[in-house]
Amino acid sequence: MAPPGDARPAWPREARRLSEAARREIGGEAAKRLLGGGNVFALFNPVQGIDSAYEVIVDGHTVGLFYYEPLADTWRFRPDRVGAEILANEGLGAVLETDVRLRSGMVLREGLRGDKPGPDRFVVLVGRGPSYGVGRVLGDGAVRVVKAWMRSRRIEWRHSPRPVSLEEVVRVNREWLEGLEEEAVNWLEETIRAHGFWPVAAISGGKDSTVAAAIAARAGVEHSYSIDTGVEHPESLETVEKIVRELGFTHHEASPGRDAFWRAAELYGPPARDYRWCTKYLKMSVLPRILSEFPQGRRVLVVTGQRGAESTQRALSPRLAESGTVARGRHYVALPLQRWSSLEVYLYILYRRLPLHPLYLEGFDRIGCYMCPVSRLAELRVVEKRHPDLWGRWTRFLTRFAQRKALPREWVSLGLWRWRFSYPAEARLLASKAGLDPDKLLERLNSGARGAIEYTRRGPSIVISIDLHDPVPPGLLPGLAKATGLRVEKVDSTSARLVDEKTRAAILVDRRGRIEVSNLAQGADRRGVAKAARASASILYMASYCLGCGLCAASCPYNAFREPLPRIDPDKCRACRLCINACPATNQAEAVEIIVRNLVSEIGGARKRR
Repeated sequence: MAPPGDARPAWPREARRLSEAARREIGGEAAKRLLGGGNVFALFNPVQGIDSAYEVIVDGHTVGLFYYEPLADTWRFRPDRVGAEILANEGLGAVLETDVRLRSGMVLREGLRGDKPGPDRFVVLVGRGPSYGVGRVLGDGAVRVVKAWMRSRRIEWRHSPRPVSLEEVVRVNREWLEGLEEEAVNWLEETIRAHGFWPVAAISGGKDSTVAAAIAARAGVEHSYSIDTGVEHPESLETVEKIVRELGFTHHEASPGRDAFWRAAELYGPPARDYRWCTKYLKMSVLPRILSEFPQGRRVLVVTGQRGAESTQRALSPRLAESGTVARGRHYVALPLQRWSSLEVYLYILYRRLPLHPLYLEGFDRIGCYMCPVSRLAELRVVEKRHPDLWGRWTRFLTRFAQRKALPREWVSLGLWRWRFSYPAEARLLASKAGLDPDKLLERLNSGARGAIEYTRRGPSIVISIDLHDPVPPGLLPGLAKATGLRVEKVDSTSARLVDEKTRAAILVDRRGRIEVSNLAQGADRRGVAKAARASASILYMASYCLGCGLCAASCPYNAFREPLPRIDPDKCRACRLCINACPATNQAEAVEIIVRNLVSEIGGARKRR
């Protein structure tokens, strides 16, 4: 399996979709040989792709790649190493032979023997060596080699995969699941006892939080909580109710308000994978309200379903840690499933007959809000079909936003709104295939922040202009300037002059949205200067786009905030930047950091040319 190797079951509906795609791509007999007719226990291992993409694992063998193609709105299947060699050895599907040694990326235009299918179909290739490959037929009949490899060992998979039910898989693995459960319960019980925590299970409706809650219940935890963001999947709210009822918790629920998301979206724009103001504003700002319902003076331990296999950052997380967001010193997080795999989580749910969110059966890998930017397009298509009213409201909002930014309709339809400040390789590829320039999209999307270089006798300066919702109210700048962590050289009601001690850059911040970065030494650390500029811009966004969520005050360990927020007492502020990091409005400063980083590089390049 490709890393991180967090495979999950292919649910019956997905197995049928996989079988249909394989029959369409490689033919009925070939599909049946690799997939057993669609009624075997197969695993999907998520891998990198332009959208949803999975290695297909049958009987321990990776036989192919199953992926969603957004522009065609269809699922496709492509044989992989084991599957391709089996088809080649048994003469199933489209198999072409050539006398050249195969290499990935090469285009074969002649010398191919065998029946070639039509354009855009996959073929198995056998070349000199022996070398094997998988190719795609081009429009002119040539074949581009997608993957190629030399045979290092003969593939031994003589039998066809037999039908296996999920129930059988659970039964065979029962002892293993009971061992996982025992270890997690014992660890949680000991953690609660050793530290004197007051424990509560966080429930979202997702599979991981469901299992973590079940572990918590077995460890004696009696309370749970959930947050209704106002834009949850209807199925999530129903699943939370079922879990609470099944496990018998005393449940606490809070919400920022039914229209909180829409008010914030009008001000901040759509959330994105690199612009997740939504988590801060809709969830973290509500958490202090929930914590206030628990015994005062007790340290609260929140049991969550976070797993290390979900990301590199989460893999490095300790199993028990103090919360870095709100109620520092009183709020801790426990991760009983840190070392569990996705497959183990699903099998445990089936073993203990716990409620399973129905969207997993539709092919979702994770459950968030119904328009969560972390979702894949394949998942969002499901939401569109299941809840046209909800999706219609979101699409109308995106369309209005796109019109204001002069963005094309494909920015909406292809889900390019899921990124704000930079596009990863898969998003760039998707945009390019649709005939769009990703850099121009980003330029229009972030037109609210503009930068230029000004040359004077004192040297080059960078001038940034950012669009503010309102100018920063007089009197807020002294406290906000202290919060940046930069040295405050001079400050009044209209501007602040800050100095970054590491890079020696001087930054003049005006309450109306102008930022000037000067004293840029030759060879200045562009990342350091950019981060200092970001901190300086953050206080403008923090004050101008404040929605009054109170997360800044809740995150402050020094009680430095005063009404009206975000007023800060400079004498109490210790410049820890926790308030800046917590504020949902400050995510917008990412655009300023990118601009400054690029302009510092441009200044350095100009100096070298001279």
